[in-house]
Amino acid sequence: MDKRLLKKDEQEFLKNYKPQEYDKPSVTTDILVFTTEKKRLQILLIKRGVYPYKDCWAIPGGFIQMDEDAETGAKRELLEETGISDVHIEQLYTFSNPERDPRMRIISISYIATVPKVKIAHHKSGDDAKQSGIFDIFFHDGKINFVDETDELIVTEDEIAFDHIEIIKMAIERMKEKIDYTDLAFEFLNNPQKFTLNELRDIYSAVTEKKYDVGNFRKKIIEKYTKKTQKIKSLEIFKHENSKGRPSEYWRKI
Repeated sequence: MDKRLLKKDEQEFLKNYKPQEYDKPSVTTDILVFTTEKKRLQILLIKRGVYPYKDCWAIPGGFIQMDEDAETGAKRELLEETGISDVHIEQLYTFSNPERDPRMRIISISYIATVPKVKIAHHKSGDDAKQSGIFDIFFHDGKINFVDETDELIVTEDEIAFDHIEIIKMAIERMKEKIDYTDLAFEFLNNPQKFTLNELRDIYSAVTEKKYDVGNFRKKIIEKYTKKTQKIKSLEIFKHENSKGRPSEYWRKI
């Protein structure tokens, strides 16, 4: 027991304390799983198989158990609903609008996972998820459309459950801010030990929705990651047997 609680009068207070006299909100976690494909930002969504919002699309997540912390609960829910494990997650924000869930007072602690496509390519639906899919994210007139990889399924904001569209938008803005002052882009690489600067440039474009000049981008990355921090190292020049263009230069994250 915490040594600060060993006083006799404090022990007596705790013994007579009645927690049932106070309303208790429930706590959930929501996990935004982002990846990139060429110059497109993508997100993993699940189709809810239970009420409320049955048949609507949502971010994976669920209730935190009494014996686990929020991050542990987030990773457990992600595994149960999508089969995905061993991903690094970072806390985004705590959403606490009293009206955010029609069942009861529920507070959600949201997390972001930024992963390479190979990590989630074989995701599966489980638990109360009816279906899961990886969707391209498209902005139009301030709203988001989600298009699955077959281009046959389009999900609009109105088909997203709870306040998850608000959570998604906040997460995207957070990534746009972080990509220039952190190593966020490297988390999307399928192979950080062997990549080209063109791959990295496509990731930047996917997250920021900007186009980057090849030469200027190369100068920016080399200045930031070789001269200032020495976080990447050139590996080799490789030319495909039938290629006619400039050979590709590979890099490794140190």
